[in-house]
Amino acid sequence: MLKLLTWIVSIGVWSSGALAAEIVRAAYEDKSLPPYYTGTSEVIDADAPGVSVELMREAAKAAGLEIQFVRMPWVRCLKSLQRGDVDVIFNSSFKEDRQEMGVYPMASGKPDSSKRLATISYALYRLKGSAVSYDGKSITGLDGGAVGASSGYSIIEDLTRMGVKTEEAADTTANFRKLALKRIPAVAAQEAQADPMLINYPNIEKVMPLLVSKDYFVMASHQFYGQRRDVADRLWAKIAEVREARSAALHAKYAR
Repeated sequence: MLKLLTWIVSIGVWSSGALAAEIVRAAYEDKSLPPYYTGTSEVIDADAPGVSVELMREAAKAAGLEIQFVRMPWVRCLKSLQRGDVDVIFNSSFKEDRQEMGVYPMASGKPDSSKRLATISYALYRLKGSAVSYDGKSITGLDGGAVGASSGYSIIEDLTRMGVKTEEAADTTANFRKLALKRIPAVAAQEAQADPMLINYPNIEKVMPLLVSKDYFVMASHQFYGQRRDVADRLWAKIAEVREARSAALHAKYAR
């Protein structure tokens, strides 16, 4: 009987501790985006997961939270957030229609840049010798072709506003293969993701100037924000602090 009572008490203590622990479920893409996250798989490198993952870990710890990571394709990240299957996702640039899926840190009706997790740029890529060019306002030389872009990425909306047709693929690797085979005239991709790939595609080059540079945020699900707004606000506040204090050192770590 004494053993049974001890077991019941221990279970009770464990349960109350579990309830007291503030766990945040965070999803991010299963594609490598150095230095922000490493590895193209669902596996998370414990020692070198990437700058954004480490910043999230440190911000969560500073906020007194326990963070649990999961990796999946970006489109699934967005859908999981909308359903409330995860509490937050990252790195997400601001899009008006994404506010139906989740909540950004906002200030005066706009995304709060001070609470960004990262700033990432998109560039245009073409075959060497191609007539495709970009003058900072419009893309020319496409000859009626579509620009390749990764499904679910915000650059698709930017290109559409410019009057440019797009053709979606699963990722930048698939888009580069199509470009190398001359199935599309150009690719729009995050330079942090695409630039390291150029060594494997010597016939592809980056076009300057950059298409756009964007702030990337941690988005909270509507369910999470509605039930634990204080936790979301605390995490965003710590992200701002930790990014300022640790970003340079972390970027130096992944530059080695």
